[in-house]
Amino acid sequence: MKQEKYIRLVLKKLKCSGQKKNEIKKELESDILSAKESGETLDEVMARMGTPNSLAAEFNDNFSPEELKAFKRKRLWKILGISAGVLLILLLAVFYILPKNYPLTQRGNYVEAEVMARADEAIWAFAEKDYASIREMCASESAKNLLSDETLSGARALFPDEWGEFVTYGNAYTAEVVQMGNSVAFIQINATYEHTAVTYTLTFDENLNLCGFYVK
Repeated sequence: MKQEKYIRLVLKKLKCSGQKKNEIKKELESDILSAKESGETLDEVMARMGTPNSLAAEFNDNFSPEELKAFKRKRLWKILGISAGVLLILLLAVFYILPKNYPLTQRGNYVEAEVMARADEAIWAFAEKDYASIREMCASESAKNLLSDETLSGARALFPDEWGEFVTYGNAYTAEVVQMGNSVAFIQINATYEHTAVTYTLTFDENLNLCGFYVK
C-alpha cells in the first residue's frame, strides 16, 4: 500500500474536525519520513503503526470530548445538507411533473382570439354532429382514435336530441397548461342553445391542433 493511500484511509476513519485531520496528516507524514530516514521501509513503518482502522481507533480514543462533539455536529449538518439536497431534487421533480397554469397569453405561445376561433370551430362541428371535422382538427392518431364517432355520439346522447338554435356563449375560462415540458391551451366555455346548455372543455397544442374535447 502506498503512503498516500495509507494516510488517506486513516484520516477517513477519524472522528474529528477538518483542522485536526490536517494536523494528524502532517504528523503521520513526518513520522513516516523520519522512520524511513532511519532505515525502515514503508511496509515496516505501516506494520508497526498498525492498520488504518486500528490507528484511527487509537487516535479517536484520545480525542477530547469537545473534539468528538464538534465532529458529531459537523456530521449532523452534513446529513441535513444531503437530506435537504435530496428533498430539493424531489420538489423540483414534482414541480416538473405537476401541471402549471399560466394566463393564456402570458408566455407568448398563444393568441386568445385564435384559440377562441378554433374552439368555436370544434363546438359548431359537435353541435351539427359533424364528428369527422372534429377529428380533422387533431394532429395525433391517439386523439383521433379517442374522438371516434361512437365516443362523440355517446357524449351527444347525454343531451336532448334537438338543441334548437345557438343563443350565446358564456364567459370563457382560458389558460396555458404546462406539464413535463409540454404546453396546451385550455379553454372552458358554456354554450347556450334554445333547448339546452353545454359546457365545453377543449385543449389545443401550440399549432392549435385539437388535443382534448370534453362536454358536460
